[in-house]
Order: sequence, then structure tokens, then C-alpha cells
Amino acid sequence: MLKALSAGLKSPLLVTVPHPRYPQAELVSALGALIPLYTPLNVREEEPKKKFDQFGLLPLSSDRLVNLVEAFEAAFTVSRDIAETGPERMSPPNVADYVRTAFIGGNVDVEITDDQRIIEKEYPLMAAVNRCANTVKNHEARLIRLEYVGKGTIENTYMMVGKGVTIDTGGADLKTGGHMWGMCRDKYGSAIVAGFFKVLDILKPRNLKAVGYMCMVRNSIGANSYTCDEVIKARSGKRIHIYNTDAEG
Repeated sequence: MLKALSAGLKSPLLVTVPHPRYPQAELVSALGALIPLYTPLNVREEEPKKKFDQFGLLPLSSDRLVNLVEAFEAAFTVSRDIAETGPERMSPPNVADYVRTAFIGGNVDVEITDDQRIIEKEYPLMAAVNRCANTVKNHEARLIRLEYVGKGTIENTYMMVGKGVTIDTGGADLKTGGHMWGMCRDKYGSAIVAGFFKVLDILKPRNLKAVGYMCMVRNSIGANSYTCDEVIKARSGKRIHIYNTDAEG
């Protein structure tokens, strides 16, 4: 696709010849071809230009190929929008707004906890990580709960929790020497949870239930940072001795 872009093509058609040794070759090649077509969220918002007018896919082995590619590509877009975008555009409140919008009118229920008193009471470890960041309104923590319930009798239930640190400074155990660069991606765990639910939202698989949590925080540094040698009690009652604030995950 990079060569197609550089050649100035506007409507490429991708055809992958099926092979019995590689049953997923068409799907994998299609998803690989779409990777360079992703445009970062902040760029799309400033310059909404398409790289191609249209992208063609000719399925040779499965009629479901196009549906699968559309579902996975939508999921990858959601995941990358959340994970790859900077800590201000994708602060915890902004991630919550993005996720709410992504699933409007769909098959996934979204519940967002934004009351810091509830987070402090029910999720004290999460609250501790975000304690310093709470001094800035746009940095306040958010807990995002996603639920999908397929049609038919539920045979399997899947639970997942994603780490969502919008920027990891290391906290009081500060990352130095340029090692903080790229740590806006420390929210990829939560981003993958959102992407997984986007696949469910589109493909609507039967007989399964899935519940996911996106724990969106910011590990900031300041006068109210949590520090090493603190002992913090978890909701379970277990006491946790903090050795390093850069191990907030």
C-alpha cells in the first residue's frame, strides 16, 4: 500500500490468492494493507483528507472476508485512536467521551464512573495513582465499563480489565533521561479492550457475554503524588506496600 500511495493511486484493489497452508492469508494481507492507511486522530481532526478515494477487496475463499476486515479495521482504529493520541486529547475524560460516542446506537452498553468519591471508595489503588492528577479537571480519573450480551443462551462469559495510563511520568519515581517519551501509549491495554468490544459490536456473535473495564488514569508528579513506602489498602482489604510508583500498572 505504501508503494500504491507513493504512485498516486486513488482506488487500489487488493487480491490475495488463497493457499491451503495459510487459511487466513486473505484476512491477514488485507489487514496488513490497511495499516499504513490509518491517519492519527489529531491529524484527521485538523486535516480530514482521505489517502485513497476507495479501497477494494476481492474475496476469493470466503464471503465473510469483507465483514471480518471491516470489523477488525474498525477495532484497530478505535484502539489506535485511544492509545496513539496524546495525553491531553485523550485524557481520561476525553477517552470516556470518545468511547461513549464510538458505541452510540450499537450493541455494547457503556457505563462511565466519573465521581471521584466513588472511585476513591471502590477502587482505592486506581485513585491513589490519579491522586496528584485530580488537581486538574481534565485529568480526573474515569472508569469505563463495557458490556456485550449476545443473543441466545449464554454459554461463555469473558471478563477483561485494561490498563489505561494516559501518560506515565513514573510519578515520584520519575522517568528521566528521555524515557518518558511515548508513554502516552501506556493506555494500550484499555485501548485493546475498547477495540475488542468494537468487534463484538459489529459482528454480534451469539451465545456469549463479555464485560470489560477501562481504568483511565494519569500518573502525574506533584505535591500530592503517591510515593514509595506508602501502604495503601485495596478494596479487597489487602495492604500494598508501594516500592516504586512507576509500577502503577
